[in-house]
Amino acid sequence: MSRHPQPGDLNTGRPPRPAAPGSGGPGRRPEAAPGPPARSPGWELWNFRALFPGAVQADLEAVRSEQVRILAREREALARLWSGGKDLLSPGRAHLAQHPELAAGITVSLHTGPYQMLPEPWLHADLSPLVMLNASALPRFREAAFTLQRQLGHRESAQWAAVGEPGFMRKVVGAIRAGRPVLAYLDGNSGGDGALGTREHGLRYRLPGREILVRTGLARLACRLACPLHRVSLRWDAGAVVWDGAPSLRPIPGEDHEEVTRRLFDWAFDVVRDRPAQWQYWTMLRDSSACFCGTHMDDPEGPPGPREEIQREFAECCARRDIHVRLVLERDIEVWGDVLADQTGERFYPAAGLADADLDVLRCGRPTLQELREYHGDAWLRFHGLRLVLLGLARLGA
Repeated sequence: MSRHPQPGDLNTGRPPRPAAPGSGGPGRRPEAAPGPPARSPGWELWNFRALFPGAVQADLEAVRSEQVRILAREREALARLWSGGKDLLSPGRAHLAQHPELAAGITVSLHTGPYQMLPEPWLHADLSPLVMLNASALPRFREAAFTLQRQLGHRESAQWAAVGEPGFMRKVVGAIRAGRPVLAYLDGNSGGDGALGTREHGLRYRLPGREILVRTGLARLACRLACPLHRVSLRWDAGAVVWDGAPSLRPIPGEDHEEVTRRLFDWAFDVVRDRPAQWQYWTMLRDSSACFCGTHMDDPEGPPGPREEIQREFAECCARRDIHVRLVLERDIEVWGDVLADQTGERFYPAAGLADADLDVLRCGRPTLQELREYHGDAWLRFHGLRLVLLGLARLGA
């Protein structure tokens, strides 16, 4: 027998954690590759600066503090919902009633505020929305939706389409042509080939702090089928839910789908920049950053002449002077999953198997080559130690 949901969650009763800028997304731990090994202050601030280039640590802490306040009010509000109060649901139902065009076409939203409540107005109106989700997010989201549906006694249930799974496109196209509502989260920004596919094949999109790559499939589909794109975001406001809409886009066959994509993301990031504490999917910036593309990573080798000289010197030091020569870090560096980040020079390299914890011994002092060999082993020293020097991130010193 399943237990009754408790205040603070839309599915299993566990209060969701606020997703700070740089975290792995709504209520989740950070995903791997690329990502921080822990809650790295440098990583989180770097991620935050994609939208706020001049931000300092105090700005990031202010957003975190606001997230904590929002979470406290959210718990109180959801307690009312599980106790039978319907005040949280009225704004969404009113929004759908005032915008009957949302009964068909694609409604595009974001992971902001109580984003899991998005399907509720359509279910209340006895419509059966098709919700497009990433396959990895589907189990958790579906559980939340079923719990809410049981709690509220909806007669209709949401249908689901997992991006990239067999039959996905057939489901979506069928729903659109049948005049059913389709709901999608734009900031999911991944297809069947995941975040790697986005980074390698996405459309370049310029944020204030750097370039990211974004998916064009939603706009391409809307242009092909002449399907309207309705834009709506949810947010918390002192314990109440607010639905913010924007004018619908109505693409036509032959329209530039890349331009439609840019208009969608212009709206999305305007929403996030206005209320950054409401956004729960900051990992999207990490996964989409153009600087993490395999084809755009900085060349780790350098000119052949100097590289060969460095290799000879390093080998000589390892063989004959390892108790006297030290490896000294020259830059502020961290490993973010599969990315070696030079935070001093804002450059990025493949991590090549290096772990962030490997660097602790270098951060804490100036170890000799012999000490590094004893700590990490000879293979690590001759590969990673040498590579740090070749990249200009460390030097040999006395």
